[in-house]
Amino acid sequence: MKIVLASILILMGCCRDLAYAQAAEVLTAWTYYAAPPFLTDARSNAGLDRDLVAYLNQKLAGKYEVRLMFVPRARLGSMLDTGARGMVLFAPSVIFGGPAGGKYLWTSALFDDRQDLLSRASEPFEYDGPGSLRGIRFGAMLGHTYPALAEDMDSGRIHAHRNNNEGALLSMLLMQRLDVITLADSSVRYLVEKDAGIAGKIHVSKQNLGSYARHLMFQQGMTRERDDIEDVVARMGSDPAWLAVLRAYGLTHGTR
Repeated sequence: MKIVLASILILMGCCRDLAYAQAAEVLTAWTYYAAPPFLTDARSNAGLDRDLVAYLNQKLAGKYEVRLMFVPRARLGSMLDTGARGMVLFAPSVIFGGPAGGKYLWTSALFDDRQDLLSRASEPFEYDGPGSLRGIRFGAMLGHTYPALAEDMDSGRIHAHRNNNEGALLSMLLMQRLDVITLADSSVRYLVEKDAGIAGKIHVSKQNLGSYARHLMFQQGMTRERDDIEDVVARMGSDPAWLAVLRAYGLTHGTR
């Protein structure tokens, strides 16, 4: 009798756990960043994106199941335009109309970032407006937009060599195939954190292309989901667990 009762209790527990898991709403988390710190190992998907998803799943257990999905930047734009439902991880505040405008929904900032300009330490470059990049062998990320340079790049006054890999751009700079490249400061911090020798090989311009904050951005019509996630995001800045994640990637909560 005891064995039967125990079996019933185990079965009831399994059914309860199954119902609990089934109750969780699936929420797709899109990312188009294939560079550190957001993606540090393409084979395992390790990186800040995966760590953020794991953090959110822990905080939202039973309510949401956040699933990470890597998509190219151009495809992401098409998906958003056609109404696909999901949230974009670490969206810069300077795209898609930003938190104060546009049709998408945003959380509070996760951390501050900026767009650095890097040159070789042996041939340091100081940015002084778009004109200072004319005639320069300049490297930038494929699919990324740079508001401070948009007019000159669109008109052809600035020609950018585009690549879909930040590490490749940095290698081209160090091999003297490019003179100046632009990378997010979060990427630069991570690269320097992992290889201190890089710091002595690069020069970061005192003037950058602009600062911005990184947020979670939701498709329009997802106010409920955004508000639920915002409840978590609003407390992350004082959560030792999240701050430990940022430190692991050479980041801090706020601008360096």
